[in-house]
Amino acid sequence: MENTIVTANDNGAFHSAPQPLLSPFISHYTFRRTLIPKGSYLEKAMPLRLINSIDFFIGDAFETIDCSSNAVIPFNRCTIRGLRTSKKYLIRIQGQFISFTVKFTATGMYQLLGIPMDQFRNKAVPASNISVLPFENITRQLLYAPDIETCINIVEPFLLQLVSRHIPLSGVTDQAIELLRQQKGNSSILQLATNCNLSLRQLERNFIREIGVSPKIYARMLRFQHLLQNRITTPNQKWAVLAYDNDYFDQMHLIKEFKQFLGTTPSAFISADFAF
Repeated sequence: MENTIVTANDNGAFHSAPQPLLSPFISHYTFRRTLIPKGSYLEKAMPLRLINSIDFFIGDAFETIDCSSNAVIPFNRCTIRGLRTSKKYLIRIQGQFISFTVKFTATGMYQLLGIPMDQFRNKAVPASNISVLPFENITRQLLYAPDIETCINIVEPFLLQLVSRHIPLSGVTDQAIELLRQQKGNSSILQLATNCNLSLRQLERNFIREIGVSPKIYARMLRFQHLLQNRITTPNQKWAVLAYDNDYFDQMHLIKEFKQFLGTTPSAFISADFAF
């Protein structure tokens, strides 16, 4: 493996880019370690997410609770996670939480796994259900990994096996996503299809298969995520100003999006309650 550059942030997460052969498919790796004092626990809601990932949980087991049913979901050490369009789970962590996550580029997971991404939308699928890679073997090796470099050394050889047989794409979906990102989600989907020389139906089929959601939902999520980032970096800014800056029609439009994506309202929103 080539030398990697590891960066760390304030919440105990370390990030590293993949080696060049994997960079068209993998955005970056994240290694996270959190220690919760004995007798305490940390609870976070899992908000909307715009990435597909493979997550290895190599520390103590933790509880995942379904927000709609309050049912506890069985713990899995490795899951494949798709885009999440709403607040779906709460996680309750005790002891030592350690995770290693492979975060994919927009169409990267579809290209490597060859599985339509809508099968993972709003789900954390046990990796043992997927036969593309020997996930149980990989997870066993990761249980003894002390840092991100060791995790990468274990996982990357398996990912490289997938590169030679990846599904080649036209690049049109990636082009559409780049246009959406440039416009921060504020784009006519019909115009987007025209710019990509596709029919609206073709664009929607491509997005659902390669990304997991329709272009309209993706654009809404992208705009909302940008709004949240603005709020987190400027916590004293008024919601009315943020709504205007992000092209929401009015306060009611913003409230509707909050309820859809986070299950709360702007006035009740506390960023620390969520696992951003």
